[in-house]
Amino acid sequence: MSDLKTVSTDELHQWLANAFVTASRALGHGKTASNEWKVGQYREELSSRGEHVPELGLFDGDEQYKQQLYERGVFNGPGSQ
Repeated sequence: MSDLKTVSTDELHQWLANAFVTASRALGHGKTASNEWKVGQYREELSSRGEHVPELGLFDGDEQYKQQLYERGVFNGPGSQ
């Protein structure tokens, strides 16, 4: 994985959306878990940059924000695994 410090904030938001969508639609638990971990890493980095990213979980969290992620994210897109 790239050093997240070198990735633009806009790109990190896209990666977060892609990893979230991939985690939520993956058939295997390993792929789901890997992408959930990535979501946490991206969220942590974005927060360290002063970006507000609500708490996220596949079954909990801000539903409005999750809907935005579903609209923006791409299954298996860049930043997902």
